[in-house]
Formats: sequence, C-alpha cells, structure tokens
Amino acid sequence: MDHNSMRIPIILSSDWSSVNKNVELKALIDCGAEDVFIDQSFAALHRLPLTQLKKPLKVFNVDGTPNKEGRITHFTRLKLTVNGKKKRTAFLVTRLGKEDVILGLPWLKKENPIIDWKEGTLEWKQDRQEDPEPQEIIADLKTETKPLWIRAKTTTSQTLAQKHEEVKKEVPLEEQIPKEYHDYLKVFDKEAATRFPDSRPWDHAIDLKPDFIPRRGKIYSLSPREEKELEKFLEENLAKKYIRPSNSPQASPFFFVAKKDGSLRPCQDYQKLNEATIKNAYPLPRIPDLLDKLKKAKFFTKMDVRSGYNNVRIKKGDEWKGAFVTNKGLFEPTVMFFGLTNSPATFQAMMDSIFEEEVREGIAIVYIDDILIFAETLEDLERFTKRILKKLRDHDLYLKPEKCAFARRKVDYLGFIVEEGKISMDPVKLAGLKDWPIPTTVKQVRSFLGFGNFYRKFIGGYSLIARPLNDLLKKDIQFEWTPKAQEAFDLLKKKFTEEPVLMMPDPTRPFQIESDASLYASGAVLTQMDANGKRHPVFFLSQTFTPTEQNYQIYDRELLGIIRALREWRHYLQGSPHPVTIYTDHLNLLYFRNPQKLNDRQRRWIPELAQFDFKFEYRKGTSMIQSDTLSRRPDHHPSEEEESKQIVLLSPDRFISSIKMEIDGGLFDATLREEIILKTQETSSITEFPTLLKGELPESWDRHETKEGTLYLYKGRVYIPPDQALRKKVTKLYHDSPTAGHPGQQATRLAIQRHYYWPGLTHFVNRYVQGCAACQQNKINRRPTKPPLFPIEASSEPRPFAQCSMDLITDLPMSRGFDSILVIVDHGLTKGVIFTPCLKTITAEQVSDILLQKLFTKYGRPNKIISDRGPQFVAGSFKEVLKRMGISSAPSTAYHPQTDGATERVNQEIQAYLSIFCTVNPETWVDRLPLAEFTHNSRTHAERQHSPFELLYGYQPPSIPNALGESQFPAAEERLRSLEAARNEALAAHELARARMKDRFSSAFIPFKKGQKVWLESKNLKLPYLSKKIAPKREGPFRISEVLSPVTYRLSLPKLWKIHNVFHATLLTPFIETDTHGPAHSTPIPDIIEGEEEYEVEGILRHKKKGTKMFYLLRWKDQPTTEDSWEPEEHLTHSQELLEDYWARTKEHAKKKEKTRRRQNRAIRTTHFVKARQTVIIRSPFSKMIMRQELTKTLGRMVITLYQNL
Repeated sequence: MDHNSMRIPIILSSDWSSVNKNVELKALIDCGAEDVFIDQSFAALHRLPLTQLKKPLKVFNVDGTPNKEGRITHFTRLKLTVNGKKKRTAFLVTRLGKEDVILGLPWLKKENPIIDWKEGTLEWKQDRQEDPEPQEIIADLKTETKPLWIRAKTTTSQTLAQKHEEVKKEVPLEEQIPKEYHDYLKVFDKEAATRFPDSRPWDHAIDLKPDFIPRRGKIYSLSPREEKELEKFLEENLAKKYIRPSNSPQASPFFFVAKKDGSLRPCQDYQKLNEATIKNAYPLPRIPDLLDKLKKAKFFTKMDVRSGYNNVRIKKGDEWKGAFVTNKGLFEPTVMFFGLTNSPATFQAMMDSIFEEEVREGIAIVYIDDILIFAETLEDLERFTKRILKKLRDHDLYLKPEKCAFARRKVDYLGFIVEEGKISMDPVKLAGLKDWPIPTTVKQVRSFLGFGNFYRKFIGGYSLIARPLNDLLKKDIQFEWTPKAQEAFDLLKKKFTEEPVLMMPDPTRPFQIESDASLYASGAVLTQMDANGKRHPVFFLSQTFTPTEQNYQIYDRELLGIIRALREWRHYLQGSPHPVTIYTDHLNLLYFRNPQKLNDRQRRWIPELAQFDFKFEYRKGTSMIQSDTLSRRPDHHPSEEEESKQIVLLSPDRFISSIKMEIDGGLFDATLREEIILKTQETSSITEFPTLLKGELPESWDRHETKEGTLYLYKGRVYIPPDQALRKKVTKLYHDSPTAGHPGQQATRLAIQRHYYWPGLTHFVNRYVQGCAACQQNKINRRPTKPPLFPIEASSEPRPFAQCSMDLITDLPMSRGFDSILVIVDHGLTKGVIFTPCLKTITAEQVSDILLQKLFTKYGRPNKIISDRGPQFVAGSFKEVLKRMGISSAPSTAYHPQTDGATERVNQEIQAYLSIFCTVNPETWVDRLPLAEFTHNSRTHAERQHSPFELLYGYQPPSIPNALGESQFPAAEERLRSLEAARNEALAAHELARARMKDRFSSAFIPFKKGQKVWLESKNLKLPYLSKKIAPKREGPFRISEVLSPVTYRLSLPKLWKIHNVFHATLLTPFIETDTHGPAHSTPIPDIIEGEEEYEVEGILRHKKKGTKMFYLLRWKDQPTTEDSWEPEEHLTHSQELLEDYWARTKEHAKKKEKTRRRQNRAIRTTHFVKARQTVIIRSPFSKMIMRQELTKTLGRMVITLYQNL
C-alpha cells in the first residue's frame, strides 16, 4: 500500500435515507485527495439525498490528467463516525471504482488525527476542537471553483492515468468469503480456474455459411515490446492448452492494442469470420421475466463466473476456423476466445442446462455469467447458495470473489437495484438525465424542452407542467429562474425516467441506439419499440470527453460515443437475436464497416465492436434531438473564459518551423517535410525495407540529412513511409490543388514520381484519382463507345508548333471584357498550348494579330494550321494571310469536331479546370487562364515521357515545392542532346498514339444495379449556374431506386428538383469511390458561433422571394451539388460579405447581359441584305471592317430571317 494512504473502518448514517442505521465500511485515507468523496454507486444503492452544486467541479487524477468521469455536480451530507468520534460531513459524489469513501488531505488537516502508517491505525488528540458547522462546509463547496484532485489508486480513472501500478496488499480469500462457505473456497481459487476445461455437450460450434471461402489474414509487424508480449502470450496459452499450432487455411489477424494503463492486450480480429458464421438463435432470457421472479425475495447473493468464455471448449473439428496468424506461426484456439460471435448464446445455453432445476424452482436466475440467488429468509438463502456453489464445483466452474456479494438486502443486478418488494432502475444508468444542470440561459432552457418534446406524448399534462419553463422563452421578458421553474424542471426530469416514458428492456425485441458526439461530450439513448410501434427510451447516457479525446477527429469522437454506449448496455446488446441498429448523423462512420487502414485507437476498439451484431443507419442531425441534446448538456461545455484557456491552437515552435506559401489560393504546407521525417523516425512503420532499420542502405538508396532529421532517397526521390494519411496528403497536393488542376491518373503519377517514391505508388495514385468526385463530376465521360478515329499525321519536322490547331471556346461569362478563349495547340510534337482571352465576335484580322503576337514571334512560322469551320478561320482575308506566309490550312468537315481531336480534348480539359476552380465565381475565369496554361504545359501527358515545357525548353519548371527544397538544371550541352532525343521520342509517341486510336472499339455495356450510385449528365437539366460552359458536366451522385428495364432507371433525386426521375442509361455514369481516396464528401464539422452550429457556405447560386422573405440557393463547402438548399436570409447572419459579393456579381451580370442584348439588336437593325450572289454589307459596333463574301446556302444556318422579296 502507498505510504501516503491507508484504509480505516468507519460508520455512516443519515436521517433522510436508507442509511438510517449504522453502515460499517472501510474508507481510504489518502493525502493526495483534495476533499472528501463518496462513490456514486454507493450513494445510489442507499438512496442518499443529493444536493446539486451551483457550479460543477473539475476533477483531476494524480498525474494531472482530467478524471474520465468528468465534473462533480452533487454532494451529500452524512454522519461520519471514525474511531468513536461522530460529525456531520459533506461528501462529494463521483465514481471511485472499488472504493466507497475517500478521506482526503483537507479532512486530515481539519481533524489532525494521530496516524500510525506502519500499523494502519488512527487515534484522536484529546484537545480536539469543535467541529465547524456543516452549513459552512456546504457554502464553501458551492462557491468552490478550483479543480479537485482524486489520488486513490483503486479508482478506475486513476488506474488509467498512473504511469505505474503499485502492488496492492490483497485481502486473503478467507476474509472475502463468509465462513459458512469455506468448504467451497476452491470455487473462488484464481489459479485453479486456469485449468483446461473438459469437453461438454455445450462445446462451441462455429457453423459457417455454405459460400464461405477461407481467408488468410495479414501478419502485422510487431515492436520489440510486442514481440516479448507475444512470446509470453503463446507460452502461457500453449501451456494451458488454450491454443495449439495449426495448419488451417483460415487465419484471422492477430495484433496487440495498448490498454490505457500502458499494458498490452492480445486480440484476434474475427470480423470476417463472424460475418460468415451462421447466427445461433438460442435466446437470452428476457430481463423483465427474470426480475418478475424476485417479487417475494428479501435477501440476495450475487455471483460472477470467472474467465467466462474460456470455460467452454471449441467443438472438436471446428478449431481451425478460429485460427489466427502471427509472425511466430499459425495457431488455433481450443477454448472460446474474446470476439467470437454466438459466444453469448453458447454460454447461456450451458448455464441454463447446469442450473435448470434451480431456475425452475425459483431460487436463482442466470443471465450469461451473472448469477443471482434469492430467498425470503437468510437460512434459505444460505442453503440455496451452498447448492449453487456445489453445482459450480461439480461442473468445474469458478467465481470472482471481488464481484460476489453475499446475503444482501439490496443488490445491483443487470442495471437494476433489487430489494425487498421493489425493483428500480440503477440511478447511475439514468445519470445522463438526472444530473442535468439547472439552466441558466434561454438557450439552455430551449435545449432541455427540445429534448422533452420528443416524449411529451407519454406524459399526461405535459404542457401544463412545462408552462413555467416555456414562459422563460418569451421575448422581452428578463430571464429569472423561479421556484416554479425549478419545480417544473425537477418534475420533468423525474417523469422522463419513469414509466410510461421509460420502457423495461426486452432482449427478444430489437434494440436501437441513437448516438451523437459534440466537441466536449457524447450522448446516447437506448430505445425499443412497444407493442404499438412507438419508440420508447430504455436508458440514457451522457459523458464528457477528456481534453485528449476532444482532440480526436470528429469520426473518432462519434465512434467513441458508440463504443461507450455498447459498453454501458453490453448486457442487453451482446448476443441479441436481432442486429442492433445504431442511428448516426455522421456519414463517415458508415465506412468503418468496410476495409480501412486503422489507427492504433481504432484498432483498440476492434475487439469490442466484434462482440456485437450491429448495423449503422444514417439520420439527419435534426431528427436526433435526444442524443444531440445529451451530448451538448451545458455542464459538459466549458464557459467562454475556460474555453479560451483550454486549448493552445499553435505552440510557439510551430510558428518557427512551419512556413506556409500561398499559390493562387492553394496552400503548400512546408511542414510536409517534418511529417515525412517524423514518420520515417517511427522505425516500426518502415516495414517495407527492414534493412533501413538496421542502418543499411541498399543499392540505389541514399540518406539526406536536414536540420529536422533524416530523409531516405530512392534514386534521388524522397521515400514516403507506409502511412496512408501521409501518402494521401502527397497525392492530394499533386492532384487537387489549383496548380495541379485535377490531372488524370498518369499525369498525377508522373508529377509525384519526379520527387517522391513508395512501393505501389502507381496503384495508389490510380485508385485515388478514380475516387475523385470532382473529376467524375466535371470531366468528359471517356467510355470507349465511339466509332474508330483516323488521327492526323504529325509534321515530319521536329519543331514546336510546326503543325498546330486552333479553336474557340465561346459563351463564357463576361470576365474583364472577354467571353471566349482562343485555343492554340501544338499538334504532334509537344502538345503545348497557348490560351488567349477574346470575344466571341473576334474577326479574322484579330485572329491574325494573336497568331503574330503569341505564335510567330516565339516559335516561328507553322507549316500547317488545323481548325474548324468557324467564320474567323474560313474568311477570305484569313486564308489570304496564311497563303502569303506559306501556311497550309486544314479546316474540319461540317459538324464533325473529332477531326481535330487534340484541340477538342484541350477544350474539355480547360473547361473542366474552370468548372472546378470557378464554379462559385465564374466571372474570374480570365484570372485563372495563365495558371491553367502553365498547368497543362508543365504536365506530362499520355503517350509522352516529357511535359510540353521540357520539349520546348529542355527542363521541367518547378511548381510545387518538394521535400528536398532544391532543384537541379541540366548543363547546356546535355540539355541540347536530351532536347533533340526527347523531341524525336515525342514524334514516335504521336505515331504510336495514332495507331492505338485506330484500334479503339466500343466496350460492352454493363447494366446498372438497384442501389448503385451514379452521376447524371447535366446537359438537359436547367440548373442555377451563371455559366453553363463551366458548370459541372454531371450532377449527383444519385442512388438508383428502381431498375425499370436494362436501359432505363429511376433515381432518388433531391426534393428541390421538380423533374421526372426516370433516365436512359446513356445519361448515367457509375460513381466510383475508392478506399485510397476515401469518402468523396464527408459530413462537415460545424463552427460554433455565438453558441450556435454554423456550416461553411461555398457560394450563393440564386435568389428568390417568397412573400416578404428573401431566400438564397446555397452551395455548401465540401458537399455534393445535391446538397444545395434554399435558406432564408436570416440564416446568413454571419455571411454578409458573401451576400454583398453575390449581389455585386448578380447586378454586374444583369448589366452585361442587357448591354449585350442591346448591341445584338442594334447590329441586326443596321444590317442590309441584298439578293443572292450580291455584296452583303454588315455594319456592326464590334468591327469597322467591311467584309465581302458570297451568299450561299450556308446562310440558312444563321439565326437571321431573310426576307424573300430582297
């Protein structure tokens, strides 16, 4: 025992509770505890009167970590007798684990007893002063604001927090077990319980589904410490014969998870095996039926079976199915292990068979490993207990003495308090509601009433009861908490935790868990449907997060909230005949059911999750009021002052080492190098190249030392260690950023490979790009369903832009006076591009000026120019310019843009780029154009080994800084030689591409399936985009709700879309989501502004007026377009800048549209037409040029009405 703590006998009594007689127990005296504490379960068991503190108290463990039970909200006053001296004492109520009472340092200072720590005794001084009045103590407690420290090493929170475990002085077994049962002491022997169990009729069978295919799990690498633990685990369990070597074709993964006390727990991941196992339908007892048998009982004895599942053998011949693989070999269990499905049913069947007579005679009830013996007299109870102990001994079963309770008038069993003539729910299970703090603001009252409104249908006169609280919500009334409000508040809390609101758990019916997590706490409600189909709560749960847990990612906090609920209600959910439905408002949780790369925390949770058969169901947060409110109880949230002090967002050293550089709205974080070095230093993670751990450098490897640490280089490229998040971050940088421009698979891979390396990079990048929703939504669908193409031959002269093509992208939103782009492409050699903003009405003369400025002066005269049949390119004046310069012209055939496939592809690329980066602000596309040109020219394109920039200038331009922070340029002679070779290779590659395009053929159509997600082509949809040209190419993804025929499908569309929801297959594209890229759209984390949750708006698309209210169509940040929603103006209180920008753009757009319309009308009015084959004079404000051309039948395609009389 710690020299600063000891246990002494005390007596407690109270005038207002069941402790009106003396209760003898032992209290822990601990110098490290900063007050007097009593265990919450003890207080609930004895119905102690609790008084709420005006302000909750923070509690910390000995090492400074917050106590996991959160804050103390109540105290109780009792008569405390210590060694004959009695006084009234105030006890703070919290969970103390195995301790009932702790007397801390303030009590020791105040009482100043004489303590013999060696002998463990306490004496009083003769001149002891009078006790202070209890009212003074309570007054101090109510105004206390400093944090409290609990030091008792036996509390749950202390066990989790301490760095090392002190050796406990164990109480001898004879003292723990009443003398009348000493003949059965062997039943409580811990060592004897480690024997190998005999085969019995209840041996655990693992029955697999007919389509089961054995799978060999992954062998996880272990640290040196884990290696020692593995050897210990194998040695002990092989000696006990709990496992044996195996040659099974099925192997589940084996690994260790760290417990919070620092020790390691061995785990087998049986998830895949459990999914393939036929569920055992053996029922668990209905808890209401069990409790009905206790109505006449007065005395109780509770028992807990030791080593539960290890008491059952695996059925002979089924051992291979539970095999697990380690780096020491393959082993299979011979006894039931933690995590196997059907284990509860098997164990319950065994216990029901063994104690069939006792259960039938009504002297005991059994729920899995919990036994409760009951009787009307102590004599009968002793006789029944001996009978149970004899059966346990005869069947080689053992008990945990520390979890047994003998001859009690009141016990807690399966979450209920059982006593003579009464069964009540354990108040601890309802603490989430009963401990609800007194509201101090209108918002807190509204939150409490919002929770209660869900259950008002079960409470008679709800409105009348809640009226004093509803009155506090009225406007223009000062908030004042009155006695009537307090009475209504207490009565509603009481009603919430009584029938008919609460429902007794029934294991034969399906359970539902509604769980939610905020930044500071988690809340959950266990519910079931009654006979009328109405959902009732069974239990409530509300727990705070520690500061460490508050720093978890949102999906980890949500999952932790679910883990807490499963732990709390394990008795009811484990082995349930129905899957447990878990309602969540966090979409990312749905991915934890699929293969994922898990962090250490999630790996710790795997064994716990494997015990339960559950399914996730997504629900919007607005429909989960109960759990949401429990997770946002005001006492779980710090005050504004505390909140500002709790978290240091950036430590000073981060400002020294972290540099951020902005590149056109994209951020490159220079700490990427630090992340790579940090992961590299975690030697256990470099499992792909074990020699690196030994300090050896294989061939082609090098070591690069920086001031932050060591980087490993493979052929001059930085090695990225096997961390999924880090590799994803690098890929995202070279794919998603504006300077990358969402290139395809090959271009992304080549860009990364210039600077980085890791095994499997190609597959990783391909899977990432396949799962990119932005690419799927905005890029052209390239499914090979078109007829064969006949590409144009390249120029025989290896010179940039010797053969080029031109085209116009028109009808863009007006930006800096331009509405179109003239695209020039080097056709054949470099694939380089020149982008020039212009007007749709550009003339042949103006095209000639652009060619002179952008092309001729930089690359010389081209041999050939390919174009479509636009009027600018077929005009006589333009042809005359080309003829005089010796340039041949090759216009396309009518209505066949595939003639110039290279330029069409560039057009699609630039439109996709602008769609991604200019959707919200389309009038800024001119500002993005230079960066788009640079992005294309610095990217390595398909069928080429070099980028256009390299083929033009002989080197690759730096764009995204790499981890080495350096760049090398080739020498002049080497540059010339490599440039010539690269250009020859480019011409050869062009010919190879032509050959491949000729061989292209359409692939067979694969029908879609019901439930599959697809994109919907947007070309026929009227959507609220300011510019259709740079709007997304498709919308979605949408789920197929019905397959009407092999080529027609019904989609689940947003309610805002008032269109027919049946579409042909040609308008649908499969939605692709990969584990490498991760969820395409994650649920955003709301910002808390003025106490309210607010989500970030990316842009405003449209507006409309309903009555006197203005509504706006909003695009939410990081959300699919299907989540766009109409919101009233008051929801944009904190988005005034966004509103001002929208109205400025809208008015400017309307002005430009009206100006264009007037100019077009003026141009038509001033046009004169003459008869066919005569001169046509067109006077237009756009051009002073008089064009002569012959009228032909092609004028019929123009949108101008010709009068027949002219």
